[in-house]
Amino acid sequence: MPLNDRARIILFWVTIALMLAVAVLAGVTILRACGGLPTRTEPAFSIAPPDVTLCTGGQQQFAVEDDVEVTWEATGGTIGQDGTYSAGANPGDYTVTASSEASGRAAGAIVHIIACTPTPTATPLPTLPPTPTPEQTPSPSPTTPTGSSADPEGDIGAYETGAAVESPPAGIDIAEASLGPDLRVNLEPGDNLPDQLAGFGEEGEIVFWLSLHDAVPDPPPSYMNWLFVVDTDGNTETGRPVGSRRINPDLGDELAVGVSYNTNTSAYEPYSLVWDTEEGAWATGPEVRYTFGEERSVVGLALSQEALAESVAAAGAAELSPEAALGRAAAETYLADGTRVIDFYPDLPE
Repeated sequence: MPLNDRARIILFWVTIALMLAVAVLAGVTILRACGGLPTRTEPAFSIAPPDVTLCTGGQQQFAVEDDVEVTWEATGGTIGQDGTYSAGANPGDYTVTASSEASGRAAGAIVHIIACTPTPTATPLPTLPPTPTPEQTPSPSPTTPTGSSADPEGDIGAYETGAAVESPPAGIDIAEASLGPDLRVNLEPGDNLPDQLAGFGEEGEIVFWLSLHDAVPDPPPSYMNWLFVVDTDGNTETGRPVGSRRINPDLGDELAVGVSYNTNTSAYEPYSLVWDTEEGAWATGPEVRYTFGEERSVVGLALSQEALAESVAAAGAAELSPEAALGRAAAETYLADGTRVIDFYPDLPE
């Protein structure tokens, strides 16, 4: 039956509409394939904190905004699916990543791991002497250098056992330090510095220093760490508990100051940490300047006495007491076979 004029007109416009729809669909497909039209994506999310510094063995809780369901991964150390990150034993810079399978989104954070102080061991604790108080312990004479007693050459031992090390590596054999054989630490700004540190300390700065029997290699062949761990008030009842780490089996810990060499970045990394009593963890302390002296046989660490006193007071019940502070210095590295070796000054109690 032939179509009338009205039917022909309707059929014509329906055909035109179909052709236009096909053309538009084809154009959109081509533009998307070529990147001409943006594809709708979910907004990006971020990790908190985005950048953090931890001691080896330390922990950090990471989280993502808006409670997005994510999978956690880390390039070093371990991380649980609740975002709790645990640092490994190797210093360096690592990445924590959170990814959402549902949206295809991901975000990252940087973790800087530093070797703050020797790792705690299960070594039995010795019988502790009575804790000195400012009234019982006289202040050192300003004319008598605090670090005047030399440490024997070659007394480097394995960290875990204390066994003697033959042909120890250069740069960690301590000769003297800014503390005495009685563990008294010199916390007076610019007081009794060795010749190589003349002019290093600025006004109001405490300078921790240790001199070495041999020079620090340039660059060091492996990870190295030079540090002081201090019981800032001489009271074993405050700060990190007595015996928590090998360097101070007979003291509490409120302060760690040092500089380490990171083989991953080929850089020296100074640090100061104060013990946060409420959190039960180390917190970042004041900025530290460092030097190895012209002959690279002395390590100097300088930081503001005022800033340090404020940081220690803010972190817990302890205080910075130059008259009562006790502590030790240490220098450590690893042998080619992976053995961790260390020199303590003064030596650990028998």
